Amino acid sequence: MKESSSFGNLWQAPTARRLAHATSQTSPADSHALGRLIGAAWVVVAYAARGVLRGYLGDSMQSGGGVPFWRCAFGVGMQLGVLPALLAALCASKGGGSPLFPTPRRLERWNEAWLRTPSGVWEWAFGYVFGLFFTFDLLLVPMKTNVLAHHVVCLAFHGWVFFSPQRPGLQLVIAGEAVLEFGTGGSNLSMLLPGSDAVRAFFVLAMSASNTYGAVLTVRWLRLQRGRWVWLTLLPTILGILALRQLHVVNEVYKRAHSPAPP
Repeated sequence: MKESSSFGNLWQAPTARRLAHATSQTSPADSHALGRLIGAAWVVVAYAARGVLRGYLGDSMQSGGGVPFWRCAFGVGMQLGVLPALLAALCASKGGGSPLFPTPRRLERWNEAWLRTPSGVWEWAFGYVFGLFFTFDLLLVPMKTNVLAHHVVCLAFHGWVFFSPQRPGLQLVIAGEAVLEFGTGGSNLSMLLPGSDAVRAFFVLAMSASNTYGAVLTVRWLRLQRGRWVWLTLLPTILGILALRQLHVVNEVYKRAHSPAPP
């Protein structure tokens, strides 16, 4: 029986179908090379954007986020724009269905294809752009110790998943990373616009929803892995990070509720 997905069909506009057809015809070596090329193009654009944003916003640190204001603005563009766009392109390349809500049959088919031949322009493109995004932060962004530790852990996990042989569930990891970064984008936006109640509400909803669904995707991914050590190591680590993210939401809501009213 042919599977259907209304969410997947959402991405299947004519342009998306042409894009999916073009990338599906790409050889494994070429798909990896194209993914690297997209990553290299991102580096050029990101470095230029850094210069522009630093010129406007300077290097002053944002007390709540542990990074400069210009990095908050850069993060908004990445987390609410670039990464969702790459996820959308990945959805289109699958010809229906989404890594956000994959049926078990689709997920099994994607796993078999990736483990057989790790090819896919948009898988590699997301992998390189996401990894370079975090590397960019580590090399060029002054950050507080807790943010630095978070970046090191996330980058190590990301690299391990992408470059470990026979590691199933890659599309779930991509979806989870995009979802969690979307929530972080809401946090960055609220730091740039602290006086906006609408932005604050968006931050609370986006971060809470991303943490919840990130936990769901984590469990789905772990169920595909072999070896008890993966569960024992990664489940408490990932859930601990999600708990800290949600605590950030609670703290912001508490501060807002107990802040003095403007005169």
